[in-house]
Amino acid sequence: MSNRKGILLTADFDLAINPVRDSNGLIVSGLVAGQSIDQDVIIALKVKPGDVKEDPIIGPGLTRFIRGKYTQSSIDQTLKYHLTRIGVDYDNYKDRLQITTN
Repeated sequence: MSNRKGILLTADFDLAINPVRDSNGLIVSGLVAGQSIDQDVIIALKVKPGDVKEDPIIGPGLTRFIRGKYTQSSIDQTLKYHLTRIGVDYDNYKDRLQITTN
């Protein structure tokens, strides 16, 4: 798995902030950093094409799979494409995804 680090977000996608104050009470640090691969994947899978201005292609638009006639293979291919665009190796990460199709 990738040793991907970044600024972490809360469950509501707000910045995770943990203020640290010096002896005078001034904030010297506050943003929480750590392993960010899971949140990066979640964000990439939540967005729709056009939501991210820096990369308007990113975003599989997963809601289209809800009632469509898609095979497991086509879903896997779509996920692989979008995760690869954000720098995540799908083959190493796919065991962490739970994909259920009918």
